[in-house]
Amino acid sequence: MAAAVDPVRIRVLGPVAALRGPVEIPLGPARQRAVLGYLALHPRQPVLLGALTEALWGDDAPDSGAHLIRTYVARLRQVLEPDTAPRARTNVIASVPGGYRLDVPPEDVDACLFRTLLGRARSRWAAGAPDDAFELLATALDLWRDPTLTHLTGLLAGPRHVTALRAAWVDAGLLYASVAVDLGQTSQVVPVVERLAAAEPLQEAVQARYLEVLAGSGQRAAAVHHYLDVRARLRAELGVEPGPELRRIHAALLRAGDAPALAASGAPARSRTARPPGWRGPGPAVGTLIGRDAEVAHCATLLVAHRHVTIVGPAGCGKSATGLAVAERVAAVFPDGVAAVDAAEAPDCGAVLRLLAGTLGLAATADPLRVVGERRMLLVLNDVEHLAGRAAEMIEYARRRCPRTAVLVTSRRRPGPARETVFRLGPLPVPGPADADTLAANPAVRLFVDRARLVRPGFRLSPADAPTVARICRELDGLPLALELAAACLYTDSLDGVLRRVADPLHLLRPRRRGHPRHHRSLTSALRRSLAPLRPADRACLARLARGELRFSLDDAVARCAGIVPDGEVRDVLDRLADECLLEPDGARYRLLRTVAVAAAGERDGDDGQAFQGMVGNQP
Repeated sequence: MAAAVDPVRIRVLGPVAALRGPVEIPLGPARQRAVLGYLALHPRQPVLLGALTEALWGDDAPDSGAHLIRTYVARLRQVLEPDTAPRARTNVIASVPGGYRLDVPPEDVDACLFRTLLGRARSRWAAGAPDDAFELLATALDLWRDPTLTHLTGLLAGPRHVTALRAAWVDAGLLYASVAVDLGQTSQVVPVVERLAAAEPLQEAVQARYLEVLAGSGQRAAAVHHYLDVRARLRAELGVEPGPELRRIHAALLRAGDAPALAASGAPARSRTARPPGWRGPGPAVGTLIGRDAEVAHCATLLVAHRHVTIVGPAGCGKSATGLAVAERVAAVFPDGVAAVDAAEAPDCGAVLRLLAGTLGLAATADPLRVVGERRMLLVLNDVEHLAGRAAEMIEYARRRCPRTAVLVTSRRRPGPARETVFRLGPLPVPGPADADTLAANPAVRLFVDRARLVRPGFRLSPADAPTVARICRELDGLPLALELAAACLYTDSLDGVLRRVADPLHLLRPRRRGHPRHHRSLTSALRRSLAPLRPADRACLARLARGELRFSLDDAVARCAGIVPDGEVRDVLDRLADECLLEPDGARYRLLRTVAVAAAGERDGDDGQAFQGMVGNQP
């Protein structure tokens, strides 16, 4: 008895491909592949030769077009049914009068399976079963490897042949977002809706759903940033202002994202936020802050005892998230509430105070510190490093005006006002080569796996994948931002592909992260703010230090920096680099993070500091 042959499965929701079991079938040249792709858009339906010719060449079809189509079909039949007699190779591509028909079962064509799942999801949603609809939509959208259908569009004569299919993907994404908001599951759909917003930047309904999803997952600051990006693009490309729905959501976000205000903007009232009662401004992240329990507890104790704490640390180590978690931990100590401000984009201290006024629900011209006055509040000022010494003056002024108010600051450099308590936050611990038995409990690994599941549901730390994940975590120094960027790349890449990207993290770890603050969209953007204030000599010294062992002594540093600064000034250079959190004091030695070293060494540039020039000289 002949062994059963695996059925042929066709994929068009990404690179056009055919598979038998796990093995990809070689489909030949582009136009031959295009024939199969076009037939897959119409499974079990007759497709005339004229339609195929028009799909491949448009109005420029050669006189031999029909003959070429027959040749392509014959070759496709040969590779799709190699063990079948030539005249009997009609089980996959059948002949019909005047054309051909793809006879693959609909469930074996990813585009057809997607439409089936979407139809079922709509039915379950209409029947009042949102949980079923949510699972069906997640499965349907997971079939899409390339929402723009770049490969199929390039194979065919123009995008019109895939317009309906892409429209169905947009509809599915919008429904997925709506169901997630209704169920309070917005955190799970952020990556998918983020890609939807990136693919349809001028479609206001899509952008509105994305803002709702960001707000529902506790990312109010990211939502405000994204609204500003959308508004700028609408003005630049269409010459119009955002429509009523986008404006209503934006207004609700500025009113601190309270559930009633957001519901009035059009989002269902069950949308979740992460804000405790009495909280104003960006709230702590939804879910657990992985690997930071001890740091949050220690910093919370310092804040209650000293009333002013600054969390400092290198770019991408999670200062803002940790600071908001600390504020949440101590919120009950402050009966008049917490007011949090994201100062990353504020050009000066006056803008920070205007943001604080808006957070407190005041007019932009009001003095927020006069309103705070004698209240027992906690002010959280995130990302103030770019304000330099002016931040210290602002904090000192706020403490004098508001003597009963505590201040929690996050920054890559300490502002330095009087009586400032500094809490240094480092990267997450990474697994060592001998930690195989405890790998799943390592904080860096846990964060990577958690973020990987957002873009690849069902991702597991299998024994086969564990060494690769551990290496990714080590190569990225355990930096949370870098790990999140790497995990996000799994949406379009394999785990081994992500490891290859890690070799050049500044240029290759660039997944789409629209809606996030600019300095959190890539490691290059994150490092830019730390590199910008460096003196030329410090920049050149850092480049030299990056080209040797990443742990070194003062004597090593003096030898490497020879010819740039006098030997007696090297310690001052190291102190300044440490103040910018580009260098970590480690007892009697110093340590450079690999991500900083890659930027400093300028792997693509030969001269000291050239990598910096590209990063610092192109600030947005």
